[in-house]
Amino acid sequence: MQDRSSRPHRLRRPTPETVVAEIERLRRQRWTGKQIAAETGVSPATVSRVLHRLGLNKLSALEPEPVRRYEREHPGELIHLDIKKRGRIGSVGHRITGRYPGVVNRHLGIGWEFVHVCIDDASRVAFVQVMPDQRKESAIAILSSAPGETGSTR
Repeated sequence: MQDRSSRPHRLRRPTPETVVAEIERLRRQRWTGKQIAAETGVSPATVSRVLHRLGLNKLSALEPEPVRRYEREHPGELIHLDIKKRGRIGSVGHRITGRYPGVVNRHLGIGWEFVHVCIDDASRVAFVQVMPDQRKESAIAILSSAPGETGSTR
């Protein structure tokens, strides 16, 4: 056994401040470490080390993206129309009547009902109506029968 030098094989040089600033700038634009490494020409390990030192190694450490909200100025300019499909219930269940499925008065194919909801973006006025189907004719009927506050004069 011989004594060996305890000197490191390589002396790590600090990452230049311009590269650190570029890594931070790209990370604040929500880039991943691999994308930053490819863009800056620095190894992914170096990018990871710099991000960890800056406290930006997790995306949750960044401030969230600004919410992109939109709101129209005039009523009737934008109307949201949503349709919810609900199953009809013909009668009460066996807990109340004491009967079990398949005995008597079994309702097969009782059908669906469709709840149409219109919300005006500017005034936030809502209009709800239950229709027998979700065809375009029903949607047009809902929009034409909506109250005048929504501004829909079509």
